[in-house]
Amino acid sequence: MAFLCFIAINTAYGQGKNFSIDRKDPSWIVKTNSKGATPPAKDISDGYFLSLYENQNHVELQEEYSHLIREIVSEAGVQNGSQISVTYEPGFQKLIFHKILLWRNNQSKDLLQSHKFKVLQIEKDLSKFIYSGTYEAFLLLDDIRKGDRIEYAYTIKGNNPIFGQKYASTFYFEGPSSVGYLYSNLIFNKKRVFNIKNFNFNTDPKLKEKDGLNMYEWEGNLTKTHRVTDFEPSWYNPLRRTQLSDYQNWNEVVNWGLKVNDYPNLKSALLDKKVQELKARSGNNTKKYIELATRFVQDEIRYMGIEIGQYSHKPNSPNKVLRQRYGDCKDKSLLLVHLLAPMNVKADMAYVNTYATVKTGENLPSPFAFNHVVVVVNYNNNKTWIDPTISYQRGTFDSIYFPDYGEALVIKPGVNALEKVISIPTGKLSSVLEFNVPDTLAGKKASLLIKTTYTDNYADNMRAEIAESGTEALEKSYLEYYGKIYADIETTAELKVTDQEESNILEVTERYEISNIWEVDSAKNQSYVQFYADLIREEMRDIMAKNRNTPLSLKNPVNIEQTIIVHTPETWNLQVEPFKLETDDYYFETSGFQHEKTLTLNYVFRNMKSFIDGSKTKAYVKDRAKILDNLTYYISWGTPAAATDDINPYLIYLCILALIVSLVFCLKIYQIRSPFELEELTEARPIRGWLIFLGLQVLCFPLALMGKTMLMGVWSANTWKNFSEQGALSEYSIKFLIIIHVVLFSLLLCYSVLGAILFFKRRKNFPKLYIPFLFGYICFLILNAVIYIISAKVSEQEVIWNNSTLRVSDTIFCILWISYLKRSERVKETFVFTYPEIEWRTAMIKQYNEQHFAPQKENIDNENI
Repeated sequence: MAFLCFIAINTAYGQGKNFSIDRKDPSWIVKTNSKGATPPAKDISDGYFLSLYENQNHVELQEEYSHLIREIVSEAGVQNGSQISVTYEPGFQKLIFHKILLWRNNQSKDLLQSHKFKVLQIEKDLSKFIYSGTYEAFLLLDDIRKGDRIEYAYTIKGNNPIFGQKYASTFYFEGPSSVGYLYSNLIFNKKRVFNIKNFNFNTDPKLKEKDGLNMYEWEGNLTKTHRVTDFEPSWYNPLRRTQLSDYQNWNEVVNWGLKVNDYPNLKSALLDKKVQELKARSGNNTKKYIELATRFVQDEIRYMGIEIGQYSHKPNSPNKVLRQRYGDCKDKSLLLVHLLAPMNVKADMAYVNTYATVKTGENLPSPFAFNHVVVVVNYNNNKTWIDPTISYQRGTFDSIYFPDYGEALVIKPGVNALEKVISIPTGKLSSVLEFNVPDTLAGKKASLLIKTTYTDNYADNMRAEIAESGTEALEKSYLEYYGKIYADIETTAELKVTDQEESNILEVTERYEISNIWEVDSAKNQSYVQFYADLIREEMRDIMAKNRNTPLSLKNPVNIEQTIIVHTPETWNLQVEPFKLETDDYYFETSGFQHEKTLTLNYVFRNMKSFIDGSKTKAYVKDRAKILDNLTYYISWGTPAAATDDINPYLIYLCILALIVSLVFCLKIYQIRSPFELEELTEARPIRGWLIFLGLQVLCFPLALMGKTMLMGVWSANTWKNFSEQGALSEYSIKFLIIIHVVLFSLLLCYSVLGAILFFKRRKNFPKLYIPFLFGYICFLILNAVIYIISAKVSEQEVIWNNSTLRVSDTIFCILWISYLKRSERVKETFVFTYPEIEWRTAMIKQYNEQHFAPQKENIDNENI
């Protein structure tokens, strides 16, 4: 309410506050006539788009001209695009509006009226305790409809005097929504020498001459649209942009910083008094003095920045900061430097960028490359980085945690390069949850004791949270949190906090009772209780990995150890499967053991980096699922119901149907008639030599087929479900392969049985029919391997490569037998019998009779004669 009153008091109509109207465009601008095309609907956000974005800059006049045409394409655009607002700082800037036109049916209407503007003092960063003196000229447009075009132009005159005549800026050529036509320029004196750096493209600006000055120009049509993905690192910026700076090197920025931070001949009785107080408290021990001075600035100088005009970058006098007891990062840093100087401690201010961090060095030299100020202390030839804005840090000054701000520019004479900051997170969060679990009788309660130990940077954060919220609010939030896991939980003692500031160790103790901790699984007729390593889940990003190629930021630093101790009512044989997952980016391990009635579960998780590449996000999602699966441990009590079959019934039905069709097919093959030659039959050779080995393999083929298929695990309903959780293309592709696998298995199984029968009957068509079977078996092995690899990756089954997938030896044997069946003369002389058997047997008997009984009959006839 107080803030709304503040805004209301500081609201004025469009008069004063360096706001005015001039319907003439500045004389120096370049006239453009390009009309932008309409981007595809998918590249339009908020219901409107900019068909024109024009941004022209005159460095020497310190003027920036903007001209925009906003096209409303939907009702959402009417809601989101029916107001105009421009932010500026009247302390050193003037805002001049040139035109506001509403285009409807190719007719324009002038909406530029100064009395309809409201100039509001808007402090967007006030919640961050930063007051910058910015204003916003705001105009709410009447009667805006779908299909309208809103055209407006304005100029902002003036630059912050803290930068003098130096100029640096970044020009963006893309954004979250496509722009129909984009034009930017920069007009400057020919004596200026700009460093230029392009990001995400390589085209240099056009260099022209205008009115005796140089001019850079950029233009583009239908700029690319960029959508923000979840958990992008703060430094990640895929937009096309160009940086320009007439700071030639980092030393020029250092010299600028030395100048704006300097308060020559500063004399302050108040500052001297504070120095003497710190000396007395430290006993003139330099290390202790540094520690006390750091804590004073961090904890007793509250964070509040009045960053109006030059004080956006110039710190206030240390005397003023000490007197008012507040300041922003640069104020607090300069005060700490001045407090350390009387003890001959060399300390310097340093500029960092908390967003760019590791990418800070990619920026061109300029003060705009930074957004934060810290201090670097050199003591006993050791360098210690200190952030004076972090409160409640404890321990010795040279062991306090400094965030990984990437690279810093130390504001010290002679420095001409960025320096990598030293950030060594040594803190750890160790939590022990001790459960006393009763039996399942009604009315018995479980007890839970939680002792959590925070060290170093974890202790700093926890100490700040307690100071901010208080132990009572913290106790309430903890109870609500655990209530989501155990419904009937209540505290039995107040939250206890023990803070060892010298060693920077903070311990929090919680005590609870849980009624009805046992839950009932009616399907299995069992009571069970779950134990959950909750701290680790919160440290991992919950993301979708589909089509993501942007980097993923990780919480960092993260170093957690959680132990769960469970005292059970009886001695049970509880199994704990250890699990370990280690990459270059994160580490997880769980283990456990049982001793009599006590079960101990240990969990460890660490993040080693602050981000991972986009190419690793799919692996991260799978690893996260594995870790989450290992965070919960269940203890059950009671007689379980009969285990349910985990077989996919639809695949069984498909297999039975395929077997029936294959059986009919094999019967028809078996009954194929073919002519025979009695000479071949009578001279047929028995199964000998290599054919004996082939016969053994023919007998083993049906068993081998069934074994390989069963080991694959594709019949499991859970496996089928896991495949269903993939993307549509992957899901249907995998399931299609499994269906082909089942059909091919059924066909080959029947065919292998048929082959065995034909082999031992020495059928003439055996070689001709068995060669396609061997080719089919090779295809079956390959399909097995493909499904197996996909299954191992998607459903995360254990890899048993040697036993259940493609074996080179099997394939080689099949190829050798194919060659043998085609080329062997013994095969041709062995497999000579045809179907039906009755025909060739009858013919053989007839021939036999003719050969043996005909001569006897002839002799008898001769004797009779």
